Amino acid sequence: MKTLPAQEKRCSTDVPTLPLHRCGDGISAQSPPNLEAVRLRYSPLLIAACAGLGACADPLVESDDVTVTSTISEVATSSTSSSTSSSSTTAVATTLPQITTTSVAVITDATMRDDLPVDVTVEFGRSVLGRSLEVIRRGDPNGARVLAIGCIHGDEDAGVDIIRALRTLDVPEGVELWLVPTMNPDGTALDQRHNANGVDLNRNFGVNWAPLGEPGNWQYGGPDAASEPETAAMSRLGELVQPDLVLWYHQDLYRINPSSGVGGQIRARYAELTGLPLLEVTGGTYTGTASQWSRTVTTETGTGFTVELGASLSPAESATHAAAVIAVAAEFLSSTN
Repeated sequence: MKTLPAQEKRCSTDVPTLPLHRCGDGISAQSPPNLEAVRLRYSPLLIAACAGLGACADPLVESDDVTVTSTISEVATSSTSSSTSSSSTTAVATTLPQITTTSVAVITDATMRDDLPVDVTVEFGRSVLGRSLEVIRRGDPNGARVLAIGCIHGDEDAGVDIIRALRTLDVPEGVELWLVPTMNPDGTALDQRHNANGVDLNRNFGVNWAPLGEPGNWQYGGPDAASEPETAAMSRLGELVQPDLVLWYHQDLYRINPSSGVGGQIRARYAELTGLPLLEVTGGTYTGTASQWSRTVTTETGTGFTVELGASLSPAESATHAAAVIAVAAEFLSSTN
């Protein structure tokens, strides 16, 4: 992962004696925990889920690089498209070609949630450069819905491996997963935080949006709320799914922001199962963020939050996080409770 420009480096004084790591919206002084110590706190469900992945030790699934080529469909039909970006947004990577992608189904404005197949890759939009934005639905169609997004900042893509791990786990009755490997495949291909228009997608959502920065600024929020095709597509998907829980993966502040109520309990449990500390996320201007938006499309008792990972994620750690997603959904949200 590349080092951020100087203007992107913010400081936290939580543990000033430890090495700092790059992160999506702040700077961490935390070091990852001993994984064996974390395992000692696993619930039985978490242990069972890990066992299904080879005791949380073996590589998970051979990667087809879903963030770049979008070739994760088991059965695919080819389609091509050229996308048109907002005329008021200046494209940064106009020399790159449009991308040929694969998908088995496409979400339209007329799509109903029950129309979507299970365990099949579905396209819910296209990026600025035409890459497919994809979601995979798994589990109990009548269960509590968990929407998990592996990557929103292109150069913070460790969460994609957590989504890949979630595709291999057994999903218990009463839980349904909606898995989005990435909503910023162009940013990952370009090894940059922003999308191909130079917009920070995590400052571009329509809830609490305000003008922020100028093109080239690390937090540039775009010319208008939900101006980017990726943000607009995710907004439509959220309204379609109406999840009970939304999880966003970032790097590498290494923490979860604490909260209160049932949402706070879910955060605390996820932190306990993964070894992440509960510490405040600071260092940015938080307008138009994905977490703020996601809490407006959840069910009445639903919630959403950001998981700040470390600088890297091993296969075992990816499995730990995937199992934690299943565990908190089963413990707090399952329709069988």
